[in-house]
Amino acid sequence: MKKRIFTTLLVAVFVSLSVSAQNEKAQIDSLQQRIAKLEKRAVTWDKVKQHFKISGYIQAAYFADFTDGKTDASYFRIRRARLSLAGKIVDNEKVGMADYRLQVDFAESPKIVDAWVRYRPFNQLGLQVGQFKIPLSIENSEYNPLKLEFIDYSLVVQRLVRMSSHDVTGISSTGRDMGAQLYGGFIKKEGYNIINYNLAVFNGCGINQKKDNNTSKDFVGRVMVNPIKDLTLAGYYQYGEGNFNGLDGIENGKFVKYHRYGGGVAYNGKHAFARSEYIRGNTSALVSEGAYASAGWKFHTAKAGYGSLGVRFDYFDDNVLTKQREFNYTIGAAYQPWKYMRLQLNYTIKQYQHFNQPLTHSLMAMVSGIF
Repeated sequence: MKKRIFTTLLVAVFVSLSVSAQNEKAQIDSLQQRIAKLEKRAVTWDKVKQHFKISGYIQAAYFADFTDGKTDASYFRIRRARLSLAGKIVDNEKVGMADYRLQVDFAESPKIVDAWVRYRPFNQLGLQVGQFKIPLSIENSEYNPLKLEFIDYSLVVQRLVRMSSHDVTGISSTGRDMGAQLYGGFIKKEGYNIINYNLAVFNGCGINQKKDNNTSKDFVGRVMVNPIKDLTLAGYYQYGEGNFNGLDGIENGKFVKYHRYGGGVAYNGKHAFARSEYIRGNTSALVSEGAYASAGWKFHTAKAGYGSLGVRFDYFDDNVLTKQREFNYTIGAAYQPWKYMRLQLNYTIKQYQHFNQPLTHSLMAMVSGIF
């Protein structure tokens, strides 16, 4: 009797352990299936993100100008409110890389900023078509508003590369135009090319489907040399024709020729930056020129985020014949405590030569929300 009871208990324990093992195996199999499904979804999502990525940023700023201790102007402003859709169409060794970007700015009035498609079958040659940055200067195309160390772009880029409404042609197009360009690089190193080039043709009259107001086109060429990864030397030239109103010595509506040419150097290291450029412009009889030099220190810590502290000297002469010169001396700080927020503070002294104007002091602060 005792043997039967003992045998029955052993069988019961064995059956119990067997059932438990089967249940554990079933649970493990179920978990493995769920993990496999999640991994498959993650791979699929990674593929989707390559083709379709939404990002953007909003920049809210405060500006105040002072002359002789008195406030001339003080106001808040939404500087930029941009939404971007971008992605890769294809990217492999056999057919090359193709990508696109559509970026819209909703500050003031909605407008398309970028709308282009690129295809680069190999490193030495690529084609870009649509609306994009003019490859004139280093600062205009290589430094977007979230990368620039200062709140404003340099005077010469604002006035001769159509970055603002103060451009001598009267065209304000955020440094962009509609057209096409060939680009590429030679002598490829790890992470960069020693020689890069851009050859572009544009309408020359602005952005957002604005039709060309003449049969001529703008031509831009640029060569950038990187002896080392962090150092860039550049030279560039632009030729165009157009109808511009309100220029000194130019009859309204007259079809005029213009040239832009210059060069610069930029160093963008881990702990420091330095950049300087000179651009000269001939717009019919109007001859303008300008230059800037900036330098500063960069910091990056795991806990405190990263940022920069720099100084910049700006010079622009609207008309070299009458010496209508403007000088800006700026101290700028930028700090990004988190990935999705950037803080900037600039103090500028503005000096006007032969304008019979006193010194102007400007204080600018800007917060960027990034997503």
